[in-house]
Amino acid sequence: MTDFVADPNAIRGYGAASSAIGGVIDSASAMDLAANVAVMVPVFGLIGQDFLASFGVSQFANAVSTASLVAVHQGTAVSAMSTAAKYEGTDGDTSAALNTAASSL
Repeated sequence: MTDFVADPNAIRGYGAASSAIGGVIDSASAMDLAANVAVMVPVFGLIGQDFLASFGVSQFANAVSTASLVAVHQGTAVSAMSTAAKYEGTDGDTSAALNTAASSL
């Protein structure tokens, strides 16, 4: 590989997309948890309390897993934004150093 080109705006776009995906997953999981429990309670009533308890534990595990997935997407977004800024900073520093060196020639 001889040439490497990094487009900070494209990297930021990836970060924004990852953040948006995390937000959508988070919204969907919040509605899912509340909706499922709300629908199940009147259907099963007193007879289905054992099932509802197990179902609640499963829903909690699902919520924890979903929160982890959201955290991964948000972490990816933060990393992408940071990487784009670092590329721009490095390019700026290198450009300044080259201009300084060229002006002394």
